[in-house]
Amino acid sequence: MSLSAIGSALLLAAGVANEVEITATADRDEVALDGTVSLQITVTYSSKGEPGELELPPLRDFDLISRSQSEQMSFAFVNGAPTFKRTTVTSLALTPKRAGDAAIEPAKLSYHGRTYSTQPIKLRVLPAGQAPPQRAQKQRRHGFDPLTGAPPPSSADKFPPEELDPFADVHPGSRDLLLRATVDNERPFVGQQISYSLYLLARINVSGIDKLQLPRLDGFWTEEIEAPQQLVGEGRILDGVPYRSFLLRKRALFALRPGKSVIEPAEVEVLTGFGMLFSRGSARRQSQPVTLEVQPLPPGKPPGFDPGNVGQWNLTSTVEPLNVAVGQPVTFRLVATGRGNVRDLRLPRPGVIPGLRAYDATTTDKESIEKGVVSGTRTVEQLLVPERTGLVEIPALAMDIFDPLQKTYRTLHTDPVRLQITAAPSGQAAGAEPLAQNLLAAGGVRPIRLRLGQASRGPPPWTRPWFWPLLALAPFGLALVLATDRARRMLAIDPQQRRIKLARSQARKRLRGAEGLLAKGEAAAFYAEVARAITGYLADKQGVVAAGLTREELSRALAGRGQGEETVRSLLRVLDDCDRARFAPKAGEVVAREAMLTRADQIISELDRGRKEAA
Repeated sequence: MSLSAIGSALLLAAGVANEVEITATADRDEVALDGTVSLQITVTYSSKGEPGELELPPLRDFDLISRSQSEQMSFAFVNGAPTFKRTTVTSLALTPKRAGDAAIEPAKLSYHGRTYSTQPIKLRVLPAGQAPPQRAQKQRRHGFDPLTGAPPPSSADKFPPEELDPFADVHPGSRDLLLRATVDNERPFVGQQISYSLYLLARINVSGIDKLQLPRLDGFWTEEIEAPQQLVGEGRILDGVPYRSFLLRKRALFALRPGKSVIEPAEVEVLTGFGMLFSRGSARRQSQPVTLEVQPLPPGKPPGFDPGNVGQWNLTSTVEPLNVAVGQPVTFRLVATGRGNVRDLRLPRPGVIPGLRAYDATTTDKESIEKGVVSGTRTVEQLLVPERTGLVEIPALAMDIFDPLQKTYRTLHTDPVRLQITAAPSGQAAGAEPLAQNLLAAGGVRPIRLRLGQASRGPPPWTRPWFWPLLALAPFGLALVLATDRARRMLAIDPQQRRIKLARSQARKRLRGAEGLLAKGEAAAFYAEVARAITGYLADKQGVVAAGLTREELSRALAGRGQGEETVRSLLRVLDDCDRARFAPKAGEVVAREAMLTRADQIISELDRGRKEAA
C-alpha cells in the first residue's frame, strides 16, 4: 500500500472518530443498598446521518429500575461555516444488588463500522439505611478518546474542579414542579467568575416554558453561557423519586463589589401535557433566592493594582519587524490571554521610549467560553516609528493580577525587545511624514458653464386663487402659535423635573437606537450613541454635563452626588472604551459591541440606584 493511501486511511479514521463522542456519568460515588444511582450515557454526533446503535452495560451488580431517552439537535455558524450537533442522552435509574465494591460496565456504541466504549465506573455500596457522605454526591464524568479508546487527559490544571451536584440538597417532597437556582461558589472574590444556573425539576410531562423572568443581576457583570432553545431533560433521582431536570439558563457572573449580595428569585410559567389527547395546563413557579458573600481582595495588593485584573492570565509582547530603517513603522503588540473578565482587564502601556515616536494604541478583545469558563484575549497594538539609527530597546512590561484559585497576587512580566535601526535608503527622507491625502489633482477645478434661455412673463400672483388664502395664513398662524404658547405656559410643568423624570427612558431610547446601529454594522456610530446615552443621562438625571469636564472632574462631580467609587470607575471605563472603539480601525467585534450595550445598561442602573440611596 502506498504512503498516500495510508495517509488517506488515517485521515478518514480520524475524521470518523471526531464525528462521535460518548460519555458516561454517575451522580454519586457511594450509594446505600436500598438507594438508587442515576447513570447518564451521552452520545454527541457532529455529522448528519443515522445514529449509531447503543449497547447498554450488562449491569451485573445493579438492577435497572427505569430508562428514558432524550435528543437535541442544534445548528451553528463557526467562522462562517455551518456546524451540526446531535446529542442523545440515555438516563438509567439503578439500584445495587449487594453491599461492597461494585462497578458499572462500559457502554458500547457501534457507528460506521467502529465500536466506541466508555470507561467503567466504580462505586461503593453501603449497607441498607446508611446515608452516603455529602462528598459522595459529587458528579463524575468518564470520557474517552474516540480514536485510541484511552481516557482523556486530566484537565485539573486547565479548568477549575467540577462543581458539586446542584440537587444534592433538594428535597422536593410531593411537588411535581420545582424551579431551582444554583451557583457554583457562594463565597467568590470580587471579579472572580461564578456560574448561575436555573433548572426546572419535573415529574410530570412538560411541553414548554413561557414568560421566563430572570432576576436583575445588579452589582455583577454578566456573560451568557447557555440559553437552550429546546427543553432537554436529564434523569434525576431525588429522595427515591425519578425527576427530569431541564437547564433553562446558565450565566457567568463577576461581582463588582464586596459584601453580602442576594440574587432575587426567578419566575417561569410551565406548560404541561402534550397535544390534544392529553390535558394541557400551565403552572407558575418561582425559584429560591440565592445569597452570596462576596469577599474583598485580600491585603497585600501591589502598589497601583487595578481591581479588574482578576483571573488566570498570561502576558506576552512582540514587535514586527525587528530590523527596520529609520522612519519605517514597526508594530508593537501586547497580548493578555487567560480566564476571567477580559472586558475589565487593564494592560500596562510602554512609556516614552528614546528614539521611537509612538502613535495612539488600539485595543481588540476576543472572548470565548470553554466548559462554562469565560476566557478571552486582549490585544493592544501600537505603531512605533524609529527616529535614529542604532540599537533601540523596548523595555519589559509588568502587570499585577490576582489569581482567585491560588488566592495570591502575581506579577506578569514580558521580555525586553531590541530593534536594530538602520539608515534610511538614499532618496528617502528619514522620519518623513505620510503623504497628505484627499488632495485635489491638477486640472480638477473646472469653470461653471451657464446655459441661458428665454423666460416668459406670467400673470401677477394676486390673480391666482391661492394668493389670498396664503396671505391670510401668516396672521392666522401667528394667532395659533400665541394661543398654543399661552396654553402651554398654563399647563407646563417644571422642565428640570421633566428631564429628571424622563432621563431613564431617554437613555433606554438611545440604547435601542444604538442596538439598531449595531444591527446595521455601523460600529463607530454605535459606540457614539452608547456614549451619548450615558452622558445624556448624566446631564438630565445627575445635572452633570460630561462634555465640558475632564475625567477627574467628572469623577469628583459624581462622587459629590453620592455615587460609589466602583460605579464611577466602571462609568469612566465604559466612556474610555467607547472613545477607543470609535477611532479604532476595527471598532471592536460584534461580541464586544453586544457586551457594551449590557455594560451601559448596568452603569445606568447603578447610577440610578446610587442617586436614590444618596437622596
